[in-house]
Amino acid sequence: MFSFRKKKKQLGYTRAPIAQGRISPFWWQVIFGFLALCACGLVVAATWYVAHIQRFQITSVAVVGGVTISHEEVRSQVNETLAGTYLRLVPRTFIPFYPKEEIQNVLATMPRMKHVHVEHVSPQTLAVAFEEYVPFALWCEHKESKDCIFVDTLGFGFAQAPTLEGSAFIRFIEAGKKPELRSSVFGADFLKSSVTFSELLTQKLNLYVTHVEKKGDYDVEYTLASGGVVKVSQKSAPQTTFDDLETILTSKEFSHIAPGAFEYIDLRFGDKVFVREVPPVATSTATSTRVD
Repeated sequence: MFSFRKKKKQLGYTRAPIAQGRISPFWWQVIFGFLALCACGLVVAATWYVAHIQRFQITSVAVVGGVTISHEEVRSQVNETLAGTYLRLVPRTFIPFYPKEEIQNVLATMPRMKHVHVEHVSPQTLAVAFEEYVPFALWCEHKESKDCIFVDTLGFGFAQAPTLEGSAFIRFIEAGKKPELRSSVFGADFLKSSVTFSELLTQKLNLYVTHVEKKGDYDVEYTLASGGVVKVSQKSAPQTTFDDLETILTSKEFSHIAPGAFEYIDLRFGDKVFVREVPPVATSTATSTRVD
């Protein structure tokens, strides 16, 4: 009788023996995952422990510089920025990872703050050094505007100005430009030449400038406290423009013109000067002369 079991044996079919003590790939993955988890836990624990060691923490802030900016206010801003942790693990006061750039950026937004420098200078002390913007003039949107900002000698708008009366600061205006904090509109050369011309008017002619309005790339108008406007060209040097104006005001033809007695004096056209007197005037309200 034919045996199926015998036939399988004859055909060479045999069952492979099961290896004793062999671990399947699945369990190897479980073991490696567990070991990796333990390693990560050790790293996290070690990081937390080292980051909380007291001698590695910033505990004090030293502030240097400035005149009117409160050092206590600066210190408060720094401590507020240092508060908290990274990922609830590392304190922001941990010296190797303290937020230096963030501190500088926060302090730079404070009014009148200039050139902020932050540095770790001793085991647990952070030093903050800064300069302070000094008001040079006011930047306003128009002549009647009371909402102006302070600018420095480079024309940089650094702080909102309070409502000021009088002419302690000259008010600068650029046609079509609205004052914006932390931005520049007037170049240093323009400001310097404008102030030079204004000082010449004050010192030699007793004419006090309240507003300087820049119109485009060429024209500038100086409004006087006594009334009237002096129109000049940016192409001419302040001293040259002043010499032309002084020649006009001291000439016989215009000897009757006093501060407040003219609407404008136009010096934009080289040796040709136009004067518009304040009405009522018996003669023509617009005359011109050529300055030699």
